[in-house]
Amino acid sequence: MKTAFLFSGQGAQYPGMIKDLYETEPAVKAVFDSADKVLNRKISELCFSGTQEELNLTHNTQPCVLAADLAAGMCLKAHGIMPDAAAGFSLGEYAALAFAGSMSTDEAFRIIQIRADAMQEAVAPGEGAMAAFVGITPEQAEIICEQAGAYVVPANYNSPVQTVVSGTAKGVDRACEIAEAQGFRCVKLAVSAPFHCKLMEPAAMKLKEVFSSITFLKPAIPVYMNVNGRQPEETDNISDLLVKQAMSPVRWVQTLQKMREDGIDTFIECGPGRTLSGLVKKTLKDVTVLRVEDSKTLMNTLEAMKA
Repeated sequence: MKTAFLFSGQGAQYPGMIKDLYETEPAVKAVFDSADKVLNRKISELCFSGTQEELNLTHNTQPCVLAADLAAGMCLKAHGIMPDAAAGFSLGEYAALAFAGSMSTDEAFRIIQIRADAMQEAVAPGEGAMAAFVGITPEQAEIICEQAGAYVVPANYNSPVQTVVSGTAKGVDRACEIAEAQGFRCVKLAVSAPFHCKLMEPAAMKLKEVFSSITFLKPAIPVYMNVNGRQPEETDNISDLLVKQAMSPVRWVQTLQKMREDGIDTFIECGPGRTLSGLVKKTLKDVTVLRVEDSKTLMNTLEAMKA
């Protein structure tokens, strides 16, 4: 059995996430204490007592989900469960790299706050949008984006039957019209900016500036990156891939398929929600899918791993 930790991304957040683990698991509390100290604000209170509206603000979402992701991973580690590899969806990639020791937890929180604010500021409110196309192949989604007549591109290759598109509000609206006319279901996403497309270039350039003063270490375990679904060839490539990630599609299907090719057969989602668990089940066959986001799922995962 080979195991991978998968770290959740933006959109999975909800009020009270990870709270019961925080109250019972020292490893979880240590992660939130780090976040509170580094960012000089109560990330823990936002996660546990904040409203959904507060958590949906990108300024809050990214550090909160990063804390929840890392807390779940560190909790498993404290219970003796260590993965053979890791990957994270969008901001979850920072959790994967921090968990693998490529950067410190403190650095991860500092960077993710800069990333969140830069992404929020890159596009004026209302000018960008994102939508999920359901029941569609990636190739069909790409063709529809080309037909839209305004800027819209695939942003997240979530599963063989779901692709998220991102771009100008006009482009996304037009793409949805075309997709629905062809019988596909479209779900507009409640996001504050059009992530993972060229409109995020200002945020990417800000990250490039930040990374110029950071040295990434070789991860202690393989980390599969969003941009190409593969491990970075050199530590110098990590910062380049993170810069590209801000304005490039998340190739999640490719990531999962490559991990499976490399022998991983057990996937544990670390962090809020069960989105990544669902995507694994839609993409891969004959694998074990577990998750940790509260005491119940922790207990179920520990029992399954010891069986």
